[in-house]
Amino acid sequence: MKALIVGCGRLGSAIARELFSKGNEVTIIDKNPDSFYLLGNEFTGNTIVGVGFDKDVLEEAGIQFQNAVICSTGSDEINALVGKIAKDFYMIPNVVARLYDPKKAKVYATLGIKTVSTTGYGVDRALELLSFEKMDSISLLGEQGDTEFIRIMSTPNVDGAEAKELSSADEYRLIAIVRGKRSFLPKEEDLIRTGDILYFAVSVAYKSKLKRLLGL
Repeated sequence: MKALIVGCGRLGSAIARELFSKGNEVTIIDKNPDSFYLLGNEFTGNTIVGVGFDKDVLEEAGIQFQNAVICSTGSDEINALVGKIAKDFYMIPNVVARLYDPKKAKVYATLGIKTVSTTGYGVDRALELLSFEKMDSISLLGEQGDTEFIRIMSTPNVDGAEAKELSSADEYRLIAIVRGKRSFLPKEEDLIRTGDILYFAVSVAYKSKLKRLLGL
């Protein structure tokens, strides 16, 4: 994966180091060249000094060739702006942005931008969002993000399964299905079809279990 990170603070540098250590091609932008010391000696990816929402700087960083853009500056407004540029102008498929004010989460969602919050949790969360292709996080609930709404494109692994087989008490629940132009709340006996879009409420602690069940 080719990833561009805008903002080399604690969050941006941590994500850059982790992605780079896993063999990804990483470029990171920051207006303060001293911030790149946070990347450590083992990071040999690309570093660009400049303002992250400047078109020339973004193109110097190769935004047009990226698979993902992570906006991790200290400003919600700049993160939203860079995210929108990445989504709308450069058509980047995967955009994640640091969000300080949770009240703005719905605004980010309408822009097609996934969000992360606190630094310690945010690193793992950002990496998780970047890894999903068939599973999309819609919203986290609660201060600790213990429960999550997710959207999943069903695969042949669950074709023909009954809806009740995809719910497990306090772990995860199938709450809605979109099939073609129609959406509905599933009955226990409804059968899943390949290509259905499935909406779940899931306890974050059991998300990996749900992924295994769905063959993701």
